[in-house]
Amino acid sequence: MMRRTVVGILFFALLSTAAMAQAPAPNTQAPTATAPPPSPAATPAATPIPAAATVVKAPAKAGEKCMRLPLSDIAFGRDETIAQTRMRLGEYAEAERRKRGWGALTRSRETIECEVYLVLPVLGTEYKCLVTATYCTK
Repeated sequence: MMRRTVVGILFFALLSTAAMAQAPAPNTQAPTATAPPPSPAATPAATPIPAAATVVKAPAKAGEKCMRLPLSDIAFGRDETIAQTRMRLGEYAEAERRKRGWGALTRSRETIECEVYLVLPVLGTEYKCLVTATYCTK
C-alpha cells in the first residue's frame, strides 16, 4: 500500500510539472537591424561563458579551412548539460575532421544557448543546451 502511494505521488508530480515546463510560444515578430541584441544579464536563460572555455581567434586566413558545427543535448543541471554537449561536439568535430581528411583542428567562436526543458521537483531540472563552435585547420 505504501509503495503504491509513493508511486502515485511521483506520477502526479511528473504530470503536473510537465505541463508547466512547456516552452513559451515563439516570437513571431521579425528582428530589426537597428535593435541591439539583449544583454546576457537581461535574459534569464542566457548562460555566461567562462573565459577559459572561449577561445577568441582572428577570422580565417587564406588557405585555412573552417567549419561551424552545432550540437544540442538534454541533461539534468545546466553545467552538466554544457559539459556533456561540449564533449559530444568535440567527438563530432573529430569525426568530421577524419571524414574531410583535414589535419589538427583549432576551436574558436563558441556560443552557448540553454533553455529549461523539463522541471521535475524530485529529480531536478533538465536543460536543453545548444553549443556551436568554429573549427579550423591549415
